[in-house]
Amino acid sequence: MSYFDAMLFGYFDHSIEIQEKLNESKGLTIHKNLCIKEYEKAYDPDCRLFSLSRIYNLEELKVKSGSQDLTDASIFLKLYRKFGLKGFRLINGKFTIIILEAGKTTIVRDRNGEGHMVFYSKDFFTDSYSGLKRFIDFRPVPDMTGVLTFLKIGYIPAPITSLNGIGKVPAGEALISTKEGISFEKIFDYVEIINQKREPIDLKDAIARYDDLLKKSLKRRIAGDDTPGALLSGGYDSGGNIALMREVHSGTIKTYSIGFKDNPASELPYAKMMADQFGAKHHEYLMDGSEIEYLPEIIDLMGDPFSESGFMLNHSAMKMVSNENLPVVIGGDGNDQYFGAGIRETALHYKLIKSGLSGFSNVFDSLSDNSIFDNDNLAFRLHFQNQKILKVMEPENFGLYNFQLNKLFDLKHIPEHPIWAETPKKFNSYEELFLQRNFYLHLRQTVNEVIIHKASRMSDYFKVHLSFSYTDLDIYNFLQQLPISLRAKGDVTEAAKGKGVTKYIHKQLVKPKLPDAVTNRPKQGGFSPLEIFFNDESRRKKIYRYIQESSFAKSMKDSSYLDVFFNKYENLVTGKSYWFWFRQVKSNQLINLLIIALWWDKVIENKSSNKLSDYLK
Repeated sequence: MSYFDAMLFGYFDHSIEIQEKLNESKGLTIHKNLCIKEYEKAYDPDCRLFSLSRIYNLEELKVKSGSQDLTDASIFLKLYRKFGLKGFRLINGKFTIIILEAGKTTIVRDRNGEGHMVFYSKDFFTDSYSGLKRFIDFRPVPDMTGVLTFLKIGYIPAPITSLNGIGKVPAGEALISTKEGISFEKIFDYVEIINQKREPIDLKDAIARYDDLLKKSLKRRIAGDDTPGALLSGGYDSGGNIALMREVHSGTIKTYSIGFKDNPASELPYAKMMADQFGAKHHEYLMDGSEIEYLPEIIDLMGDPFSESGFMLNHSAMKMVSNENLPVVIGGDGNDQYFGAGIRETALHYKLIKSGLSGFSNVFDSLSDNSIFDNDNLAFRLHFQNQKILKVMEPENFGLYNFQLNKLFDLKHIPEHPIWAETPKKFNSYEELFLQRNFYLHLRQTVNEVIIHKASRMSDYFKVHLSFSYTDLDIYNFLQQLPISLRAKGDVTEAAKGKGVTKYIHKQLVKPKLPDAVTNRPKQGGFSPLEIFFNDESRRKKIYRYIQESSFAKSMKDSSYLDVFFNKYENLVTGKSYWFWFRQVKSNQLINLLIIALWWDKVIENKSSNKLSDYLK
C-alpha cells in the first residue's frame, strides 16, 4: 500500500453520486458518495469503513478486537463494533478512518494527527486542502478569523481553517455528521488525564520502564529494516534516539542534520559527535537563506497558512532525506511536550496568580501592546517576558500583535478563534496547572497543530516514512501515569528559580550514553534564525513591494501601516542589535505577511508557481 498517494473525496449525503460532483475522478475508486485511492475497506451488514493507516500494535489489536483479520480496516471495524469510538484509543500508530452507517458519517483522526488531514464543508469532505478545488461547487473565500489567527500565532487551530465554510477535523477527535448537523467527540480527553491515578514509583524502576518502552517504540518503527535513518540535532531527544537505536539495531544507521551558514550557535558539531560515537553514516546540509525560494511550495504542501521557526528546516531535512529511499526515518519531535515543557513559566504563572499580582501583569500587558514597546530595547523584552508568564495557556505570540492587526483590519467585526474559550481559566494546585497546560497547550496545540502536523505533511510530500519514537501510545500512557516529579523534577519554587529539570527520567536515562560535550551545553532549540531568509537586500525589497501590491494588502482596512513596518524592519536588519528574540519576532512577522500574500494569490486568486522569484518579478 502506498501511504503517500492517497486521496479521499466524499459527501455526507449518502444518496449523492459523487462522480457527478467532481471536476475529475480519474484514478479513484467510486463508492457512490465516496471516491478513494489506496484506502483499505471493510464492510459488515450495517457499516462501511475505509482507512489509511500505519499501525505498530496490530497483534495487540487482533487480541482486543477478537479478530484475526489481516487488514487494518477489518480490525478497526471490529474494534468499533466492540468498543465504539473509544476503541480507537487502543490504536498505536497513524490513521484516518471514515465510517459510513445509515444516515451517519464518522471521520476519525489519530491522536497526534500524523495521518492525513480531513477538510470538510457542511456537504462534503476530502483529505487534501488542494482537493477542495475538485468539488464543482467550491469557491474559495477567506475566513478572516483564520487569517488573523495565523498572522498572530503562525497557524490556524482546528476546526477553523483559512477558508469560509471549510473546517478541518482536529487530531484525536471524531467528526460525526447526521441529519441534525456536524458534531465532534474527543477520543482523548483532559478529564481522563486529571482523573488518572499517579502511583509513586522508584526512580530506578521508572527509568528502567521508560528505557524498555523507548526501545520497544524504536523496534516497532525500525521493524527489521536494514538501514533506518534518524534526524539528528545536538540535543537529548535526537541523541536518545540514536543511542537507543544502536542498542536495538546492529546494522547501518544513517543520520541527517541541518545547520545554518555563519551561525556561531550551530549544533552540527554536536550532531556529528553523536553520529561518530554510535557509528552512523552522517549527512549534513547548511542553510544559507536561499531556501525561502521554496516558500510557495511549502504553502501548497501545508494547505492552511503555516509558519513556525523550524518549518524551513523541516523542509530542507525532508528534501535531503528524500533522495536516500530509506525504509523509515526516526524523528525526535514531541518529547519536550509529552514530558511537559516550559516549567519555569508554569511555576512563575502559578506564583503570579497565587500572589494576587496577576492584575498588575494584565494591566502591563494591555498598556504595552503598542508601538512604544515595539522596538529593540528593554521595553520590548519586558513585554515579551511578561506575556510568556502571564499567558502560559496560550501559544507564544511570535507573529503580529493586536495593535498591529488593529491598524490593518477592523478587529471589531472579526470573531476570535473559538478554541481559546475551551481553555481552563482556574486551577487548584501547581500540579493541576501543569496538567492543564500539558494537555491544552503542549499536546493539543504544539504537538498536534504545529510540530507533528508540520513534520508529517512535509514527509508525506517528499514520500519519506517519518516516524516519531517519543509519541508512541505506550509512552504516552506511561507518562500520564507517572508522578509529575519524575517528568519535571523540582517543586514550584525550584522551577520558578530555573532550577527545575525538564524531561527528568529521559535525561537520567540518556545522559550517561551521550558525549559530555552534548549533555553539558545549554539547549539551543530546533529553530531557524529567521533573519537569514532576508539577508539579501535586493530580494528583501522585492518582498516589501510584493506584499504592498498584493491582493491581500488590498483587502486591508488601511495598508499604509505596511510601509511603517517595512521601514522599521529595514532599519533593524541594517542596524545594531540589542536582543536576538526581537529580531526573531520581527522576521517571523515579515514571514507571516509574506506567506499570507502568497497564499492569497495561490488560493484566492488562483495564481500558481512553486518558486518565490516568480512572484517577486
